Amino acid sequence: MLPSVTIITLNWNQPHYTLACLRSLQSVTYPNFKVIVLDNGSKDDSIAQIRAVLPEQNYPVELIENGHNLGFAEGNNVGIRKALNEGADYVLLLNNDTEVALDFIEPLVKMAQSNPNIGITGSKIYYFDEPERLWSAGGTIAATGATHQLGVNEFDSPELNQLRKVDYVSGCAMLVKRAVIEKVGMLDARFFAYYEETDWCARTARAGYSIWYVPQSKIWHKISLKARDFTPYYVYLMSRNRLLFLRNRGMSAPRVLLSLVMVDLRTILAIAILKRHRPARPMQQWHIRGVLDYLRGRFGEPQLR
Repeated sequence: MLPSVTIITLNWNQPHYTLACLRSLQSVTYPNFKVIVLDNGSKDDSIAQIRAVLPEQNYPVELIENGHNLGFAEGNNVGIRKALNEGADYVLLLNNDTEVALDFIEPLVKMAQSNPNIGITGSKIYYFDEPERLWSAGGTIAATGATHQLGVNEFDSPELNQLRKVDYVSGCAMLVKRAVIEKVGMLDARFFAYYEETDWCARTARAGYSIWYVPQSKIWHKISLKARDFTPYYVYLMSRNRLLFLRNRGMSAPRVLLSLVMVDLRTILAIAILKRHRPARPMQQWHIRGVLDYLRGRFGEPQLR
């Protein structure tokens, strides 16, 4: 029998995305998978809408109500724990705002099974609204801790169609071996959201496993082709979590602070440029607040009041 795969997808006030994702999974050809949908304390009628369609699915699917917004990290961890307790060989994190190719699981499992030292495999991710343009083909992590997503906004090319060892893959679609989770642990809940999957990949690599981009596995992500809007939530979490990521990598406190100084001007300049038609100063304040909360050891769910 093929290895068992538990797909974990997280919903938070987005039932339209989650329902479309569940419909997409109905065409999947891999014969040994189940789905866990976790609702992260939605305030709308997500639970009722999702529960209503569960009997229509042609694969095993379960809905778990977290009751509170636990963030991407701990929200998924609830499903990961359940999957491992039920004996899953692999956990596949899948964003709810995606739709998948019918054979997207097989290449991920095949690559992971090909070598015991392969710990995580990730899909080729396209934009849903422009289905031949890439959003992610894995990523690299510089010595400074800076991350770079490969293939973003590019069209398919021979290079992007090659299996490739990478530093990290997007949590939008990543397959993780049971042995990896048992050795390195789950997602670090302190991140709440952003950088958590990059940190997971980095910890996996330090444990002696490799991470691979598998272009034969294809999904489509419903994310804007435009640059991400610099909201207070995004600026705060990226500022705080980048520093936590550096510390988790074993970077000394002086080097973390040096990296902070080097990045500060670039971050503030980017905020100013993207907000050139609106005041940039409030966004810069959220960046500073993220840095200060890192220094104070305040992690988890942000309290942005």
